[in-house]
Order: sequence, then structure tokens, then C-alpha cells
Amino acid sequence: YYSYEFCSALLILYIVQNVIYWMTKKDKNLVCFEFFFLIAFGLTNFIYPVVYYPTNSSYTIFDMPFNELLISKCTAIAYFAYSCYLLGISQIRKEENLQKEAFFVFDERQIKILFFITLTCFILYAASGGLAQLQSVYSGEGDIREVGLFSYLNNLFVIFCYLMLMFNFRQKNKRNMMIYMISVLIIIVLFLMTGSRTQALAFALISITSFGINVRRFKAFEILIIIVVGVFLMVFIALARVSNVLEGDWVSEVQSKSDFTSSFDMFSDLVTNNRNLYVLVDYADNVEHTYFNGMLSDITSPVPGLFSAIANNSDLPVELMTGGALPTYLELGEDSAWGLGTNMVGEAYLAFGMPGVIIFFFALGWIIRKTNATKDYNIYSYVVYFLFVSHAVFYPRAPILYNPRNIVWSLIIIYFFMALRKIRKDTKTKKDDLTDSLLT
Repeated sequence: YYSYEFCSALLILYIVQNVIYWMTKKDKNLVCFEFFFLIAFGLTNFIYPVVYYPTNSSYTIFDMPFNELLISKCTAIAYFAYSCYLLGISQIRKEENLQKEAFFVFDERQIKILFFITLTCFILYAASGGLAQLQSVYSGEGDIREVGLFSYLNNLFVIFCYLMLMFNFRQKNKRNMMIYMISVLIIIVLFLMTGSRTQALAFALISITSFGINVRRFKAFEILIIIVVGVFLMVFIALARVSNVLEGDWVSEVQSKSDFTSSFDMFSDLVTNNRNLYVLVDYADNVEHTYFNGMLSDITSPVPGLFSAIANNSDLPVELMTGGALPTYLELGEDSAWGLGTNMVGEAYLAFGMPGVIIFFFALGWIIRKTNATKDYNIYSYVVYFLFVSHAVFYPRAPILYNPRNIVWSLIIIYFFMALRKIRKDTKTKKDDLTDSLLT
């Protein structure tokens, strides 16, 4: 049954846990995965049962039916999941036995190549109708599942842009650094003008974290300003996204929707995903667990066309094989023009129940801890850590195995970059040796 006192106690414990974690954490840098994730996770899983349900239980999509008797149970599962994540991220208290070798080298020439590939892919993406398609989706006229040449170009553009941004602040050439960042800022503005915020937020998170790690740490007031400006911008775009920004009617659209009843209304995109937790736990308890079947779309995503081949030759509904699709399917049926999203905790519980929650969230914490500890010495750890950072705010409302394609493709790209660099270095060494021998 629902208990306000129980859910409030869990929220207080969540806050206390995080205070203890940050007090005992040696690295006090707030610009990191843990900081962004704790804010997003708390908003996604603890605000509705404590703030909205007692006074406004039908807030936004919560007017759609769900089992209200599961609110307390699901809040407890979310708290337990975060506890497992904290255990994973803090269980290595001894000094890491790192090989104290020189920082890995990714030179300015390689960063320049990444920039030109990023720019080329974006131009081709825009020219093939990608931005126009996004605009139509967020104005309610398009279908987000539409696939075309722009889809593949977008995948390449996003991955190369992630890589370029995470390495950009490691170069010494400040002129190139500024040119690359200004170019990405223009791209971010173009994405925001369509109503899309996901990629813009990911680019911003990587850039801010990379600056804080490679250039200098942000001061407390700078972090506060970044958060306030970021929240305001994301809320503004959410309110204006059904309008055509280019035609200038977004002002009236924002004014008509800005009547907030609570300060947490600004984070409604996160808060509303709490309903998905209730729906997924209810389905798992009363219908079935999906096990690895529910992750097929994510597991096969690194190989283009593989999931389509599996789905076309399977008797399972595609919604049971696609991470994040089940809440929308249960409420809106097949071929819905828009989606309800999902919930990370709910997806883990849907797959394997409580054992799945324990394993997946402990593993998430361990991966973040390990990659963060070795990122200065291992380029692959560096890449993986920043890819997690890119979606730290989005993860609580995403499938548990969200977009492994980005990780696999990025690691392959970096492997080839490093292999080519080694070949070039070996070739130069051989030429120098040959020259020395001839001179001798």
C-alpha cells in the first residue's frame, strides 16, 4: 500500500547516503558522472511519491492508469538499486594498483581528424533532412521511428562528436580548441531549435566534464550557474518544442505553458518516468520477466541490421525485445506516434527481478569507479567513462543497457586511431634508424 511516511523516509535516506558518500570521497570534483546521475536518479524515482501523489496524483501522464498500491514497493526497489550502485562505486577503497606510466597520448592531429569527420557527417546529416525530420517529430507531425540515410549519418556524427569533445581540451593549441567548441555550440543551437535536447545535453555534459578534468576544476559558483542556466534552457526548449522556432511563435507557446504548480515541474521529463517504474514492476510481478529477450535490441545494436533480422524471424512481439518500448506498448499500443519512455530500475527488475537490480546497478557503479580511476592512463577507460558521462542525466529514464553501439563503435574507432599512430611512429623510427646507419 502507499505510505507517505515510508516514501519520505526513503528520500531522506537517499539524501543522507549521498551526503556520506561525498564527505568520504577523496576527489571532491562535482563535475563528474556521480554528481549528474544522483540528481537525475533522485528526481526520477523519489519526487512523485513524496511531492505529487499526496496533492496532485494525476500530474501529467500519471493520469494514465497504473497500480498505485505499488508506489511504496517501487520506491524501495529504486532506493535499493541506488544503494547497490553506491556499493559498486565505493567498494574499492584501497589505492588502485595503477601502472604509473605516462598519460596516454592522443595528439592534436588526431583530434583535428575527428573534428573534420564530425563536421562532414553533420553537414551530410542536415543536408539529408535530419534536422527537418527532428523538427517535424517535436512539432507533432513526424514519426521518431522513421529511418533514412539521415539516421545512419546521425549515428556517425554523434559518435565522432563525442570523441572529439572528450579529447578537445587535452590539446595545447587553444586556437583550435576554441574553433572546435564554437562549431559544436552552433550545432547544439541548431539541435535545440528543432526541439531536441538529448544530444545537446550529452555534448554539453562531455564538454563541461572534459574541461573540469583536463583544464581546471570549476568553482562552486560556476557549477551553480551552469546548473541554473542548463535547467532554464532545457525547460524553455521543452515548453517551446511543439512550435516552429524558426517562425517565431515559440514565445506565446512558452507563456501559455509556464504556469507551474511546483518548483519540481521544471523537471517533469524526469519525474514522469517514475510511472514507468510502477508499470514495469507490475508487469514483471503479474505477467513475466523478459530476461535477455527484452535487451535484444540493445545487445545487437552495434551490428547494423542484426536486430531487424532477429525480429523478423521471431514470434515474440518486437516491444518485448526492444529496451524501453514496453510502457508505451502497454498504454498506447503498437505504432504510437510518441512514447512514454522507460525507467532504468524498472528495466532491470523487468529483466531478472531483484537479482537483476543487484547485478546491474552494482556493475554500473563498478564500471564508473574503475574507468574513472584508470582514465588518465588508459585511453579506452577514458572513452568509456566519458560515454557514460554523456548520458548521466538520461540514464535513469533509459534501458539498463542503453546504446552499447556508441561504446563498441567508439572503442573500435579509437583502436584504429591508435594502431595507425603506432604504424606511423614505427615507420618514422625505421626511417630515422636507416638515416643514422647511412650517415654512420
